[in-house]
Amino acid sequence: MDFEKILAKYKTYENVNNFKRLKEEFDKKLKKIPPTMEYLRNLILDVKLIYRILADPHFNLRTEAREDFMAVLWYFIDSKDRIPDWIPIVGFWDDYKLVRYVKEKHKREIERYFEETKFFIANYF
Repeated sequence: MDFEKILAKYKTYENVNNFKRLKEEFDKKLKKIPPTMEYLRNLILDVKLIYRILADPHFNLRTEAREDFMAVLWYFIDSKDRIPDWIPIVGFWDDYKLVRYVKEKHKREIERYFEETKFFIANYF
């Protein structure tokens, strides 16, 4: 799987410049996912963390990380041309792998977020 190619597909002008629409679609998608398997719970926690970093008005996220974070969230939201998300076990596996890749790629930015955000509370549910 070529992760950079996938991210590039979702880094359209509309996607990286429309945070309001991203928020609406992200909330809709999260409501559809039953956090039953461990990797699904981890996926949900990871996408919520990525979203939280994006939504924080006090954190100055680097442009490349911002674009990758928005692209991976759009990938998570979009399920066209992929294994359908409703298929048990494998439906979200590609989302999980891509999110893990982006988290590893921007590990330093995520660490910086936790260092600079003094009052971070992990309230995911």
